[in-house]
Amino acid sequence: MDVRKGIISLACFLVVVFLFVSVCVAEEQASGAKVYELGEVVVTAEKQTVNLATTVTEVDLEDIQERGAQTVAEALELLPAVDVQKGGKGQAFVSLRGFDQKDVKVLIDGVPALETYFGTVDLSMLPIEAVSKITVTKGASSVLYGANTMGGVVNIITKKAGDKPFTELTTSFGDYSTRNVILNHGAQIDKFNYWLTYGYRDSDGYRLSNDFDKNNRHTGLGTDYNEDGGKRDLSDYIKRTLHAKVGFEPDEDTRLYLSFDYHNNERGVPTEYSRYWAFSEWDQWHLNLAGEKKINEILTLKARAFYVDHEDTLKDVSWDADHTTAKKWFETSSYDDYSTGAVLNAFVDLGKWSFLKLGANYTKDNHKQQDYLDDDSRSVIKGWDLPGYLPEEEYEAETYTIAIEDEIKPTERLSFVVGFSYDYFEPKKAYDQPVPDDIDTFNPQVGMVFDLTTDTSLHASVGKKTRFPKLIELYSEHAGGNPDLDPQEAIAYELGFSHDFSETIKGTVAYFYNDIDDLIERVRDPVSGDKVYVNVSEATIQGVEVALDMYFSKSLQAHANYTYMSTEDESNDDRELEGRPRHRINLDVRYRFPFGLSASVQASYTQRQYWEDSNYNWKKLPDYFLLNARLAQDMSKVCGIDSELFIQGTNLTDLDYYEISGPEPGLNFLAGFTVRYH
Repeated sequence: MDVRKGIISLACFLVVVFLFVSVCVAEEQASGAKVYELGEVVVTAEKQTVNLATTVTEVDLEDIQERGAQTVAEALELLPAVDVQKGGKGQAFVSLRGFDQKDVKVLIDGVPALETYFGTVDLSMLPIEAVSKITVTKGASSVLYGANTMGGVVNIITKKAGDKPFTELTTSFGDYSTRNVILNHGAQIDKFNYWLTYGYRDSDGYRLSNDFDKNNRHTGLGTDYNEDGGKRDLSDYIKRTLHAKVGFEPDEDTRLYLSFDYHNNERGVPTEYSRYWAFSEWDQWHLNLAGEKKINEILTLKARAFYVDHEDTLKDVSWDADHTTAKKWFETSSYDDYSTGAVLNAFVDLGKWSFLKLGANYTKDNHKQQDYLDDDSRSVIKGWDLPGYLPEEEYEAETYTIAIEDEIKPTERLSFVVGFSYDYFEPKKAYDQPVPDDIDTFNPQVGMVFDLTTDTSLHASVGKKTRFPKLIELYSEHAGGNPDLDPQEAIAYELGFSHDFSETIKGTVAYFYNDIDDLIERVRDPVSGDKVYVNVSEATIQGVEVALDMYFSKSLQAHANYTYMSTEDESNDDRELEGRPRHRINLDVRYRFPFGLSASVQASYTQRQYWEDSNYNWKKLPDYFLLNARLAQDMSKVCGIDSELFIQGTNLTDLDYYEISGPEPGLNFLAGFTVRYH
């Protein structure tokens, strides 16, 4: 798309929106849910130096609702220096400042949410209904988060009950038999409180753009994606979610909570035609016991223990007479993963001279895998009798972290944070391969915040971060595992500036530079032609992110951000890293009318990113401009019932575009209503 045309179209649209709504006033709608504070590792509501010395961005409940986000992936799409793309199995992955999701720690209420084999989680499989906010920390994040936070941390924080009983029912309908039913309920009974969320989502898939050309040489028939238009092949899904939380707060100094998350999903895999796959099951559940006790004015203890279980079965659904040229790796492939661990933190508040934080983390990751091969499968073991199950493979590793962090404030304007972590990685099981050696690293970091005035602040930070190899990178025979891999290491630098232009307009600028050694990449072996995991010599990621928040009135607000990012793979002729956009602009405008109608518009422009296709050709992906919108009418303004009618659309211009995972959705709509009782 022409850059100038995209910018002009956006400018004209926003001028029309502004002129249309600039004379009205609206009221803010209250929510019946609270943020589950025990789900936060570092409480962002408190202006701790560790949060101010780097960049922390939040998506709150209002953002989620106004943008019409249906999954965690969609809720993150408009944040600065954040990019959400799809992987080879249709997974939605997030990258922060050019670090892909293997380098990013994703948590649900402080608990790692991942498939242990890949070390990632499909964010499209995590619906948004139980989420109260999402905290994204980039750069030198707090050492209390533990190991493997090289690219940053995404902490998904769930809801808890408010002071009054609250019940909310939402149902919605969309293209291709899309239907959603979501129920939230919470209450407080004396010193106890509870919260329940149930969600059911079902869809036959999403439609491609009307402009999609089945003869397109990149995404049409006969290409890697073999699409003919209309509904995207294998984009169907069923998602069931259950979240339950019980809390006990006998006094203001003591809190104990037990929470349970369960995701039961099935979906197709809209990727290349050589892999017609579907997840016949995708189940993941989390059990999290967390407690906090304020011993006295100086000492507070916080602890959590968790268990995460993940099972999925990937089935080949392509093998018939029409797909005899496809590569069939297996009939079914089943994963059975679990993670278990514990975290203990102590907070020692000695006043402005020292706010000391101590942490100890332990995690055990276990992966079991078994493939079933039929007569049409490509046997990965020569001479293996078909059909039949391959031997079950089991891999296991343990990770330990000891962390110390101290915040010091020598003056009212100046504060420092100094910390370090000692991280230890111990492989335990490697199926039929030798168990690799243990790895340990020492990761120091320091940050500074200086308030020039009451409205202007400077911050700077530098820290060393390490990411240990994932189990697939060490062991996978299919993907090119390498048990001799070293951990990735990066020195993360950041220099930032924030300024309040007025009480309603606030801006931030941050420059970041990441110097990465031993970057783990999957590259083509020049001898065998297969892709294998190796440590490339060095890579750099640097850029600038700018954000502006404007609250013109109680009824009108706008949020804009821009990210410039430059990457270099120094082991590959300094070419750019795959799938990292050079420029990205996001805009979010919201308006509320006095009669209860709220309107929101989101726009984004992505420019200059590259990928390597299945034939190892280095290609530039097309630039694209997307426009989404949502209208919601508060019916309490009309009929006195606390309810809401809404309609929302994505890709309103029906743009035909594609990314690494192939053709993306065209214009799609969703309409529904919400009823509340409290």
